[in-house]
Amino acid sequence: MGNAPSVSAVSFPRDSLGCSLSQLDDDRRVDANGMTLYRKKAASAPPEPVYTPATSRGFLLGLSLSGGHRRRIFHAHHSSVHEFAENAVYLRSFQDAYRAELAGSFDFALLEIGPCAIERLAYSADLAGVSELQAFGEGADPVLGGLMGALFASTSDQLERSALFVDQLSLAIGIHVAHRYGNAARETVTERVKGRRLSPRGMAAVQDIIRERLHGDISIADLARACNLSEGAFLRAFRKTMGKTPYQFLLQERVEKARNLLAFSSLSLSEIAAACGFADQSHFSRIFSRIAGTAPGTWRRGRKA
Repeated sequence: MGNAPSVSAVSFPRDSLGCSLSQLDDDRRVDANGMTLYRKKAASAPPEPVYTPATSRGFLLGLSLSGGHRRRIFHAHHSSVHEFAENAVYLRSFQDAYRAELAGSFDFALLEIGPCAIERLAYSADLAGVSELQAFGEGADPVLGGLMGALFASTSDQLERSALFVDQLSLAIGIHVAHRYGNAARETVTERVKGRRLSPRGMAAVQDIIRERLHGDISIADLARACNLSEGAFLRAFRKTMGKTPYQFLLQERVEKARNLLAFSSLSLSEIAAACGFADQSHFSRIFSRIAGTAPGTWRRGRKA
């Protein structure tokens, strides 16, 4: 009963995680911060087993975004059955060959993280001595569920998911994983560091960078370097100082520049959209309306009334 199903004769296409591509309804991938994040969803599991040979790729952390999934995992001399509720997590090392039969629907967010990325994220999280990930008992991780859900949320406006948005959110995911699953003391961030605010000089430098690069070609690493902080310390300090994330501040600054151009220039809405870093006029109108409470054309007419 514990013998693994044969996979030597299969010819169906597989993804990089060893899963058959035959029945996936959603198959997305994001590469950020040295990690690869996936969304894999299907109304019913593919009949073929998941299989990956032993490699040195690092670790795979999977989180079930909804319940109703079951899998039988084949070990050397036995097999085990696992039921996945919402936000249930599993962790496996790519150093071990993996075979599993899937059953039921599934909707998983997955994080592939290599050894070098683990060390980098541990530094960003102000952790020392983290070289691998460990599962500390099976259970739910709603924090990771919320972060992964936000990254892979279905949205009609993919234009709003800028490089800075993805960088910021993926970094938050990596820092959370380093804290919760890293093989070192998981609470080494002192209260002094947690409560740190950006210095006036650091805040001014960050604001200048964002205002000069409103098209969003910025990374959290760029902003953290300007403050001589790790990325994790910078994110915490920025939120503590500004009450918002760097991405939210970027959108705010785009709208602030747009207000100025609407009030004091004769540029068209499409020209203002381009000048302020928005992808197009439609994108500009959605973000401006959300932040300013009214459409840009209406706001401009109100200024002239």
